Amino acid sequence: MWRGLTLLAATELGSAMKRSVATVITSVLAAASLICALGFLVAAGHGVLADSWGATAASLIIAAIFFLLAMVIMLWAGLVRRQRRRHSLATTAMMVAPAMAPPAVRAVASHPVIAAGVIAGIAALGAVLGRQRGKAD
Repeated sequence: MWRGLTLLAATELGSAMKRSVATVITSVLAAASLICALGFLVAAGHGVLADSWGATAASLIIAAIFFLLAMVIMLWAGLVRRQRRRHSLATTAMMVAPAMAPPAVRAVASHPVIAAGVIAGIAALGAVLGRQRGKAD
């Protein structure tokens, strides 16, 4: 029985790895194509700007555009990181609360219904405290 389960797990793992590798290769090819397209777009934009403003001004304009784009991306990444930190504090509280439950459960182990109520109460308290902590950050 264990041999069959192990063989099934190995087969599933192998097929999952093949799908993952194919997905990664496809994503890398798409990213490379996108980078090439962006390069040609920038070159064409530089050519159009150079005809109107001159080569130096065109280079400065494109540099300014990329600088502003980088600043917007960095601000957006900071906001996302801040939201993720809030969520991770609440998640940590939800993970810590059940870990603190075993001493209480041992105290009422002879009554499974009471033990389940204690676990649910501790988890709820952890969720409320974690949520309040997340709002405070």
